[in-house]
Amino acid sequence: MRGVAEGFEKWGWRLLMPALLFGGVAAGYVLLVVSLMRLYSWRSATAPSRWRLAGGTHWWMGYYALQCLGGLWSANHDAWAMSLEVKAALLVLPLVAAVPGRALLRDFWWSVGWSVSVYLLWRWANAGWIYGASGDLSHWRYAKFSGDVHPTYLSLHTAVAWLGLGAYWGGGRRAGLVFFSALLAISLGLMGSKAGIFAAVGMVVLDVVLRKRWAASARQPLWASLMFLVLLVSSAYVMSKARFEEMASARELVKSDDAPVSSSSAGRVAVWRTAFGVLGDHPFGVGTGDVTDELMVRYNEGNITYASERRLNPHNQWLQAGVAFGWPGVLLVTLALGHWFFFGWSRRSRWLLLTGALVASHAMVESVLETQRGVVFIMWMFVALQGETEGKEGGSS
Repeated sequence: MRGVAEGFEKWGWRLLMPALLFGGVAAGYVLLVVSLMRLYSWRSATAPSRWRLAGGTHWWMGYYALQCLGGLWSANHDAWAMSLEVKAALLVLPLVAAVPGRALLRDFWWSVGWSVSVYLLWRWANAGWIYGASGDLSHWRYAKFSGDVHPTYLSLHTAVAWLGLGAYWGGGRRAGLVFFSALLAISLGLMGSKAGIFAAVGMVVLDVVLRKRWAASARQPLWASLMFLVLLVSSAYVMSKARFEEMASARELVKSDDAPVSSSSAGRVAVWRTAFGVLGDHPFGVGTGDVTDELMVRYNEGNITYASERRLNPHNQWLQAGVAFGWPGVLLVTLALGHWFFFGWSRRSRWLLLTGALVASHAMVESVLETQRGVVFIMWMFVALQGETEGKEGGSS
């Protein structure tokens, strides 16, 4: 029976990324199965080992504790309960990874790499079919291309998938590197997520620089990295140029409060200002459940129609934490992401350093812990990489 449980756990981890892409409550059910199978395997061992939390996970668990405590000064208890459900991975995944058992790293890379690639191939086929039937090019761009997954989150998943290419999935042959590098790079350009494209470019540049400093950290050949970079920039320029041109509206809003808010870039500037105002007025936050309600009041007071119609959150994880929990929330997010990045730097771990930089880059322009496609993915990646870097037996954390 223990062998059966280990098999279910293995394929549970490998099905987690498809579950995240599928959406809904699928990821929660997969995590439940994985947790039960891992616990059963541990209890069935002849001499069960002690649980060990990965370094840095206490910051993430502390942030979840703030989510719980933040309900004490929240008026909207329904939103508080929903937040606890969505962000449960902050607590659950560190505890699951703490149970001695199967190493998490290889299943993580395998699941992310193949799942994202298959999903992107499906989106290519969908866009191609629509174009062939109607000549409509719009399905090759931005949200229509990315489908049900928001372009920013899919960009994060895609960039991470490229990091493991060749080492953990896709094989090490030249043909595989060329095909999958091209698929991932061009797809990133088609998605048109400004944050995703800038973060991916920065990731590749940093990776190339690290080759000279940490020779052992290089995985893809240099030519594959350069090809990925060229294809990413080229496809973004050709298919998503207008997305970058709209950034001028954000610059105008920075110069003048009276400038119109008519694009996602200007919208972010407007919600950042609003969130800073809330943080200034509420140094301990407005509570877990009242973030959107408080922002909506201020959007309406400031006639920020673009933000109020879309019920926008702060689109920045530090400001999200600040509006909810004040400066203690900002501090905890900083410590959690700072540990990720600096531990990777100190241990010369390519995986931790580059993924930490990617997550931090996205967190600057998106509240990445507010959806399961963000929080589950990020925590799964962290416990898998952190546990491997620490070298714990069996990948336990």
